[in-house]
Amino acid sequence: MSAENNMENADTFQELLNEGTEKLVWITPKAPLAFQFTWEKVQFTAKLSGSGDQHRFLLLGDMGPLPFSAEDPGFRERLLKLVSWKPEERIHFVLEPQRQRIYIMIDDILNGELTGTGLIASAVASLFHARPFIELAKEVGWRHPSEIPAPKPNVIHKKVIEN
Repeated sequence: MSAENNMENADTFQELLNEGTEKLVWITPKAPLAFQFTWEKVQFTAKLSGSGDQHRFLLLGDMGPLPFSAEDPGFRERLLKLVSWKPEERIHFVLEPQRQRIYIMIDDILNGELTGTGLIASAVASLFHARPFIELAKEVGWRHPSEIPAPKPNVIHKKVIEN
């Protein structure tokens, strides 16, 4: 190879490096950022906020509405106890006061440089830590709203008719 070809290849290689560096800067996540996904039939909303080297990464999983007292008072009471339980961890259940919906909340602090891979890895790790909380909710009696049998509003039970 001639010296001229080496110079052309070096220039081309340097251009490729520069282009790759520009694209990496372009795809690096920047706060504020939000996205949604579904895991274990639960719709999660992820929000990234922060400044400097620290970022707050908040995941909210919509567990569905709190049932009315008339629907199932025992189940409502168990869910309210689950929501009032506040472990010393970054994962807990919260009740949205306006619409009476239950959420599982995961609150993380991400330190250092933020990358797309790091953000996704943090979300996956947080969900693995949240799995026992979802299992606890299932033990209490929670089922995803799509799994709950729909009520039959105009059906009168046979025992009521007989009496």
